[in-house]
Order: sequence, then C-alpha cells, then structure tokens
Amino acid sequence: MRRIAGFLLFFSLLAGGSPAFGYWVWSPKTGKWIDPRTQPKDTPSEQLQYARGVYEAKDHQKAVREFLRLVRHYPKSAEAPEAQFMVGQCYEAMDRPYLAFQMYKKLLEVYPYSARFKDAVSRSFAIGEAFSEGQKVRPLHPVPVAFPALDKAVEIFETIVAQAPYGEFGDQAQFRLGQTLQKLGNTGEALKVFERLVQEYPRSSWVEQARYRVALCAKQVSLKPSYDQEATDQAITWFEEFIASHPASELGDEARVSLQQLRTHKAESLFEVAGFYARQKKWLSSARYYRQIVDQYGDTPWAPQAVARLTEMGQQGYIHSDDAS
Repeated sequence: MRRIAGFLLFFSLLAGGSPAFGYWVWSPKTGKWIDPRTQPKDTPSEQLQYARGVYEAKDHQKAVREFLRLVRHYPKSAEAPEAQFMVGQCYEAMDRPYLAFQMYKKLLEVYPYSARFKDAVSRSFAIGEAFSEGQKVRPLHPVPVAFPALDKAVEIFETIVAQAPYGEFGDQAQFRLGQTLQKLGNTGEALKVFERLVQEYPRSSWVEQARYRVALCAKQVSLKPSYDQEATDQAITWFEEFIASHPASELGDEARVSLQQLRTHKAESLFEVAGFYARQKKWLSSARYYRQIVDQYGDTPWAPQAVARLTEMGQQGYIHSDDAS
C-alpha cells in the first residue's frame, strides 16, 4: 500500500503538484530532463549579448554565471574568449583581483590567439603590480583578515613570462618577478631572474636596472654569514662591469658605494685569513695574504693594518724583506 502511495505522490509531483519540478522539461536533443534556467541561449552570440546586459546592470555575480555558461556550452565559439575575459572583468568589479587573474590566466592558456590575449596580459600585469606593491588578497570566503599577496604576484609574473615572454610586458614582468622575489627574501632566485632578463632581452630598457640588481643580489648573498669568497669576487666583478658599462647611470653612485663596501669586506676576509696563518706560525702564507690586501685593496681601511703586520713580522725575523714586498 505504501509503495502505491509513493508512486502516486511521484506522478503528482511530475504533473505539477510542486513548483520544484515545474522548471524541468524533457530535452529530445540530450535525452534527459533539464532545467531551462541552467541552459544557455540558442546561440553563443545571444548568450554573450544577454550576459553583457547583466554585466551592464552591475549584477556582477549573475554576470559571472552567464559568461561562464557561454564558455562551458560553447567553448570553441568565437565568443568564448570574450566571455572568458569578461568573467575576469566581473571579478575585478567585485574587488576579487586574484580570481580575476585566474580567469585571465585560463584565457591565456586556452585561447592564446584570441583578440583578448593582450588585454588579459595587461590586466594580469596590473594585478601583479598591485600585489607586489602590498595589496592583499581576500580569500574566497569572506573572513576578518586578508592575506599578503607577494606570493600571488610571483605567480602572476611567472605566468606572463611563460605565456607571453616577448609581448609588451614580457621583459617588465621578468624584472618585477625578480623584484618581488627580493622582497620575499629569495635573493638567490631573484639573481637568476635578473640574469635571465639580461640574457634574453638584451635590448630591453630594463637591462640597466637588471644588471644593477644582479650585482646587488650578489652583494646581499656575499654579505651573509655563510658567504664564500667566490660570491664576493663575483659581486665585485658585476659592480665593476656595471659601472664600466653604464658610466652615466643614475645608479652609478649607489653602485660605487656598494663596490667599496664589497672591497672592504673582501679585504677584511683576507686579513682574517692572514691572521689565522700567523697564529699557526705559517708566516709566509700569512705574509702572502697581507701583501694581497696591500696590492689589490689599498683603498680600504685594512691596507694600513696589513702594512703594519708585515712590518712587525719582518722586524721579528719571521719573514725577510723580500717576503713582505
């Protein structure tokens, strides 16, 4: 008896006894029951026109659904890239820049030959710059806090470099990527990014600053507690090359200050090595390092001290005058 009652209830609902089933119709095309509310217009151009109307009415949440409906149902249509781009525009209007970037990124990956490709790169770059300069990203579900966005900026700049390396923003995205990595404290990776810019974009207007950043990153690495002499030598070479290549650069004074700091740092390191050999009573080795300071780093505060040590070692008979010169 219960089974019969269940069947009667089911058929009464299909017949319109409940508004929940009033939207479902049979589709001969798909051979399924469908909800017309979830279906696109008959053509992609009609769907795009309808979605644009919703967007212009500033109902951005609904516009997202309508533009995405076009992309899902007509992915190979001429209108699909435009709809994909407009989803990003909707999210920007809703102050959801990272979601907007994700929509632009999909356009770059799926529709690389569309008329909206350059626009998607441009908008992505603008979002990346905002994140790199300190804008924060709100999570998908609103909560009382926001999250720092430097990691998102890295993702965006990497996407532009990968998808449009030789476009309008390729070299600039490479430079901004290096800058953002520096802000994150990833100096070693930043150095590689700047080096890549110099190598791959030799005519770029960003090359001068990139060369300076290469030297600056090398300096930062060499001044860490775990530095090695090779890193310091390389940093000195890069600064010397930068100054020689760009004698009129606005960064020249800063470069010369950094170069002098590195030379002083290197002289100090050599002075410590010389002292170590002196404590081991290896006088000739000690004298060789003191002599190197005098010969190569005579413009540093360590040179007079090296001369004094050489004089003292000679007076005590640890080395001959020839060894000190």
